[in-house]
Amino acid sequence: MNNGKLIVVEGASDGIGKSTQYNLLKEYLSGKGYNVASHHFPTYNSYQAAPVEKYLSGEYGKISDLSPYFINNLYAIDRAVTWHTDLKEKYMKGEILVLDRYTTSSLIYQSALIEDVEEKKAFIDWVCDYEYNKLGIKKPDMVIFLTAPFDVINELRLSRVDNEGIKNDLHERDLEFMKKVYTNALFVADYLNWNKIECSLNGKMRSIEDIKSDIEKLF
Repeated sequence: MNNGKLIVVEGASDGIGKSTQYNLLKEYLSGKGYNVASHHFPTYNSYQAAPVEKYLSGEYGKISDLSPYFINNLYAIDRAVTWHTDLKEKYMKGEILVLDRYTTSSLIYQSALIEDVEEKKAFIDWVCDYEYNKLGIKKPDMVIFLTAPFDVINELRLSRVDNEGIKNDLHERDLEFMKKVYTNALFVADYLNWNKIECSLNGKMRSIEDIKSDIEKLF
């Protein structure tokens, strides 16, 4: 049996509508007759993601005081455990895995505070090798990257009720950090040649259906 595919839906910043498009993509692929499995990272309320939740609540200190390699490892353990205990079997059966966040998010967030471009690239390369080769999780077959101007996204982000399980987490409490993450996300998307979907037009978000249509053109 042929192996499946691993597709990641990623965003330039929280609040862009990533989870909405993630759910719509699952429906679209299922409607095409594919066997679809899905997962949202981090795996909140699980043993493997407990260190991530402690980090996001600020228990390990400020972001600027922590090594990006240390932070990445917290998330990497969650991804590796989830892959080897759940997702790998589905992939090997030929299912299409649609993921809301993945290693892609760590690449964006953890390299955001690395100012030197060559050092940033070295970190990105290290994470990719560490997770996809050393830990043995699957490299994405496709990354769908949703983007729009920061101010447009931030307005949407602030209007949300919660933050996918962690209200006002360590990242979301720091607007300057979120701006750095946004700029860095664009850099990483270009560096790794992700499929970019522009979600705005003339300073306003495009309709959910229009964005969905652009994503479906990738298949």
